Amino acid sequence: MSKVSRLFLSLLLGGLCVLAGQFVLAADKSSSALHKNYPDARKWVSSQQYPWRAIGRINLAGYGHCTATLVAEDVVLTAAHCLWNSRVGRWYPPKYVTFVAGVEKETFQGVAKGVAMQIAPGYKYSKQNEMNKVKRDWALLKLSRPLGKQLGYLPLLDAKGVFQGKSLVQAGYRGDRAFVLTVQSGCKVKALHDGNRLLQSNCRTTGGDSGGPVLSEEKDGWYLVGLHSGRLETDESLAVTTENFAPQKVGWKW
Repeated sequence: MSKVSRLFLSLLLGGLCVLAGQFVLAADKSSSALHKNYPDARKWVSSQQYPWRAIGRINLAGYGHCTATLVAEDVVLTAAHCLWNSRVGRWYPPKYVTFVAGVEKETFQGVAKGVAMQIAPGYKYSKQNEMNKVKRDWALLKLSRPLGKQLGYLPLLDAKGVFQGKSLVQAGYRGDRAFVLTVQSGCKVKALHDGNRLLQSNCRTTGGDSGGPVLSEEKDGWYLVGLHSGRLETDESLAVTTENFAPQKVGWKW
């Protein structure tokens, strides 16, 4: 296995919006201090196994990281705000964005540079996040190599299969365990907003989880339900669902 450089820093992002009377926090600083509601039971999983090896880190020219997921052989999905360079006020050029699949301590399962990106239509980065920006907080990164051909990738679950009470699994490279993938299983959909475009769950999240997948294990395998974009004051997750970025709905263009 190749060795992963440890020159990665936490992505500095912030912001507030209001949803159903509660504050919604955009991705915050990664740190070793967990939020008070964070679950002790969140488990470290082996990144050598599917579907975990299809999940990895988006590394931003040495200045930050988020979580991302292979959704095609050469395409990964992450949160749009992860690709915004707040230091200079513009998007990171794709060539400075690297996806490292299956990071586990000093090893990984695959690595590829970005060659193109597609930001959600209508999304504009700002420190103040209204609800209509949270639901647009997704982006696709086309890779220089088809990593998913060998590692596999997550098919998208049709939004019709998402309902209140549905069991979910939340995964990400959280701030205090930035080089191992941890997951919380057994959490559930608490509410759906805006025509199923935004999912509220009792999955707990923290810095570094931004862009991480919300998964469901169906009878025929694992599916991607959405991606983590923000969190409530209770540290519960708000996720952008596949209703927003399914290729038949928005068209993936490169």
